[in-house]
Amino acid sequence: MFRNDLLINQKTYLFTLAGLVIAIYALLYFSMLTTKHVGINQYSGFIVFYLVCVGVVIGTAFPALTNQTKTSNYLLAPGSTLEKYLVQFVIRIVIFIPIALLIFWISAHLAKASLVPDPNIGFNPQVSITDFSFQSLFNLLYYKDITPTLLGIFSVYAFLFAGSVFFNRFPLPKTLILAGVIVGAVVLSFVLFSHLIFPAETNGFKIHLNIYKITSDTDNMKLFLYFLSCLSWLFFLLFGYFKLKEKEV
Repeated sequence: MFRNDLLINQKTYLFTLAGLVIAIYALLYFSMLTTKHVGINQYSGFIVFYLVCVGVVIGTAFPALTNQTKTSNYLLAPGSTLEKYLVQFVIRIVIFIPIALLIFWISAHLAKASLVPDPNIGFNPQVSITDFSFQSLFNLLYYKDITPTLLGIFSVYAFLFAGSVFFNRFPLPKTLILAGVIVGAVVLSFVLFSHLIFPAETNGFKIHLNIYKITSDTDNMKLFLYFLSCLSWLFFLLFGYFKLKEKEV
């Protein structure tokens, strides 16, 4: 299954990687050339944008499920449901994410190396442009927040990956719309329960939450977000697998 998928979609994968390389290199190079200064805070903005692009690739997994004829052929192809699911998971997440991060690292260093010093305006890339490293990005976070943050990003990717199985046509836009509906429903439920439980402290959409310390640097809301980011990815991956299995029935 893995080899067959690579043979069938090799052009798609190669064009995707080439597009990422060209796009992120061009963005970094012209940003460095225009601003004449890029520090780790600017890199954090670039990496957020880049991670969104990575999410688009992950959210378009299972391309054979977007067409009824292709879906039938794909589901009837030799191989178990688990094999078909794992092939896309390995290619889109296990292999692609590390390669995508490496592409960003190389592009950042290559963009800096491509800049030409300009003594007339006192521009020296070695001084004005900070060398990019993922360790510098991690240093922006509190050390206890690094793992939950990474798992939170992975949970978002798992949600997009599951959405590509759940929806047949236009899976990515529909998954994003569903995410917006879920977030909106959660926010409205918080507002509703806040009005019911704390009517005196609640004003419109300004809700009241009882926040209390659990440890010196962790409160109940932070702990809730930790659990949400650390466990939701598992639910989404299992959901995607059983949804694919349901399609084969």
